[in-house]
Amino acid sequence: MSASSSANPLASFYPDIGAPSATFSTEGLEPLSYEVNPAGDGKSVRNHPRPDGKLSPFYHKMWHGDGGPNSKPWVDFHVYHQPNNPNHVQYAHKLYEAVRREFPELRTYRFFEGPLGPHPIPMFEINVCTPAELGALFTWMMANRGPCSVLIHPNTGDEANDHTVRATWMGDKVPLDVDLLRAVDAKHAADRSA
Repeated sequence: MSASSSANPLASFYPDIGAPSATFSTEGLEPLSYEVNPAGDGKSVRNHPRPDGKLSPFYHKMWHGDGGPNSKPWVDFHVYHQPNNPNHVQYAHKLYEAVRREFPELRTYRFFEGPLGPHPIPMFEINVCTPAELGALFTWMMANRGPCSVLIHPNTGDEANDHTVRATWMGDKVPLDVDLLRAVDAKHAADRSA
């Protein structure tokens, strides 16, 4: 019995949630410490270089797609507004135009005036296919989203988890119809097994 399970008698009943993955084996590497980075800001810790001496490939490429016009988007941004607040509606329309003008190269879909699929309130969607697009849109949205909530989620093929446990939010969370997403996942699984 591990120290954590002896401290929590219910620990053995929790499901295994796995671990994050690295693009190289971490077996046998020097343990990490809390040594302060001498070239840092005086608070950050020193990190060991990657064993291959390279930057993470995630600086340049996401897990699928090449960023071309037919690439499957790696991340979706769903931008929501409160439809009964005229100031929110007006801001959302201005934000939609600003996104399309600032980032004309991104795949942006039409502005939906009502609920659509698992999205219970009006929204518009933007797709990103490269790390550069993700970083640019993310930082721009932090400064410009105004009263709008933004759901940012990956597209791994697991709709329910992509929109929930793998997702992140800017602003207030909007309650999605997760049952619909689970139904989509079940249909995809049935199609694959047929």
